[in-house]
Amino acid sequence: MSDPYWNHNVQHHPEVLDAVPDGCGKALDAGCGDGLLTRKLAARAASVTGVDRSPEMIKLAREHARVPGNVR
Repeated sequence: MSDPYWNHNVQHHPEVLDAVPDGCGKALDAGCGDGLLTRKLAARAASVTGVDRSPEMIKLAREHARVPGNVR
């Protein structure tokens, strides 16, 4: 997945994804914002949960056109 935007956090996504072990069952994206990393983690883990304290960000994450089925 190419990044639709760049910021300081996006810069570190490759390192975070590389740290996910093969066969990862569950992943948590705390402070998920609009869910960009959450969606990327979905390709590496059986299930991913994204949480954020901002209801607006959770709304954006849920409304994204390509939310994988293993993301909540």
